[in-house]
Amino acid sequence: MSRTSLGRSLPTLLLTLLLVAGLGTGQALAQYGGEEEGQQATDQGMEGAAGMAQEQEATSEDAHAGHVHMPAAAPAKNFLSAESREALRRLTVQDFQGRMKPLDTLSREMVMKVTKRTHFDGWEPLDLYLSWMISPRYWFDQPVIAVRFPGLKDRLGVSQETKYVTPASLLDGQGQYLLGDEVEEALRTADRDRSKLQRKLLSFDERVNLVFMNFQRSTLRIYPQPEDEKNTWLAMDRLSEAMRMDPRFAEFQRADQTLFSALAAGDDGEIRAAATLVGALQDKYGHEVSVHDRALKAELVLNDYQPFVKIIPYYFLAWALMLSAYVLSLARRQGRAYTLKHPLYLIGSLVYWGTLLIHVSSFVLRWVASGRAPVSNGYESLIWISLMVGTAGFLFELKDRHALIASLGSLLTAIVLSVSLLSTFDPAIGPLVPVLASYWLNIHVTIITSSYGFLGLSGLMAMTILVLYLFKGPGRDTVQGAIGQLHRMHWYVLVTGLGLLSVGTLLGGVWANESWGRYWGWDAKETWSLVTILVYSAVTHMRFIRGVDGPWTMATASFLSLSAVIMTYFGVNYFLVGLHSYAAGDATKVPTWVIYAVIGALVLVLASWLVDRNRHWRTGAPA
Repeated sequence: MSRTSLGRSLPTLLLTLLLVAGLGTGQALAQYGGEEEGQQATDQGMEGAAGMAQEQEATSEDAHAGHVHMPAAAPAKNFLSAESREALRRLTVQDFQGRMKPLDTLSREMVMKVTKRTHFDGWEPLDLYLSWMISPRYWFDQPVIAVRFPGLKDRLGVSQETKYVTPASLLDGQGQYLLGDEVEEALRTADRDRSKLQRKLLSFDERVNLVFMNFQRSTLRIYPQPEDEKNTWLAMDRLSEAMRMDPRFAEFQRADQTLFSALAAGDDGEIRAAATLVGALQDKYGHEVSVHDRALKAELVLNDYQPFVKIIPYYFLAWALMLSAYVLSLARRQGRAYTLKHPLYLIGSLVYWGTLLIHVSSFVLRWVASGRAPVSNGYESLIWISLMVGTAGFLFELKDRHALIASLGSLLTAIVLSVSLLSTFDPAIGPLVPVLASYWLNIHVTIITSSYGFLGLSGLMAMTILVLYLFKGPGRDTVQGAIGQLHRMHWYVLVTGLGLLSVGTLLGGVWANESWGRYWGWDAKETWSLVTILVYSAVTHMRFIRGVDGPWTMATASFLSLSAVIMTYFGVNYFLVGLHSYAAGDATKVPTWVIYAVIGALVLVLASWLVDRNRHWRTGAPA
């Protein structure tokens, strides 16, 4: 959709929405946006809106003359029965990127994008999404568009306590979009030069566009265009244009009339019948690209249970249980290894294993739903990395049996999953970037991102060694032994991560040759992958060099080396520009929290060094 055109034609668009509420079907609606071509309006819809504008201007004394301000009846909240909702949510819809998905997924994405909530004001996502279409006059005056940034609130003239604004409030007295000029200016500004206000403004403008597109039903692309070479699916307004002279259009018109008449009346039986009718048309004309039943079920399960969110507390629980077991081992058991006969260790292990099993199953479900390895964007790669951290913790805990590695694995897994919930990462399943549409995605990306999981766990193990050094002193033989034990396991985790990183980078060169015609080009990602390999190669070989093979030295080197992994993954994708920066666009500024994290790491290293230098063990050194 063309954002720049919103300021010019929004008044006419708003009046067109009134036609939507008055028509039994979506036929002859003005199409506003949604396609790459930008705004495409029908003369019939705009002429009708212009006539309504003249009539409203003659009768309205309101500051927003030209807009309808008659109180609209509030629609029934969650008007769909469980049976009707189930029938509708299974319908296939095509988004504007061409992905086929269940209507349930689209409705959740739209509600989240507009309101920044999974469930807005107690509404079920599908019910709210459809309510926007059948009651646009009501929602036009309801605070539904999320606004959070203080500077944007000041620009809109609302209080800082305001969380949502109405679509009607975005117009001035002359019916012009309040933010139109600022949006155009932000779009003309290079991404790296945009202020924080401009970035927030563009995000808000996207929400505004989506609201009005939903009012017009432009996002409801549930009708396959018969015999279209590109397998395009359209909303009713565009379908009426594409099939104007096609006698088969009567089938779609009848289905659309039945659907929206039933929705407006709240007739449960008619809604289910209409869903069946629409589904039959999808099977008849769009079976080539309709969502297969297995993928549909997988995606609906993910939508219903949100497993990647709900398993986070259980990972934290596993961390607490296993950490308690580790502390108990140091305090009461002289650091001896556990067996599953110990109650606390058994409970912690079962929680960890069960959560990891759900994690694996959920990842498989997303693979089935997307039809590809789900490692193509920032969100999916974090899900995979978190799974690899959990797997690494599980595997090395089987060998170690001291509870600490499982504790660290569950903690880091929970942290990575929590990071994936940030607004920076979009959880929606989207189409692949063209260069990623290759079998190498399943090989190169999964291997190299797996290494980040193992290296991340090694970094946390190294940090734990430094923390244990703070308790160094004569008579603390248990702590001394714990450092030695963790030091040995830490090296094995390091080697595993380095091996995966090296193999993944080499395979990436093969993929680069197929995609770009060269094995190596010193792209930012390639360069930092090589830097990370060299850094960790040096760390792992410290074990064989006298004088730097001690636990503190290796732990410090490993802990600080984690910054190379973070730079390779986050830095390249979000702060540098290159062929691999699919999620970033132009380079952006480094956030201030990075500075605090670096300071914290250096403080820990310095504190442990001072303790190690000034205190001594009773005998020898950890080995």
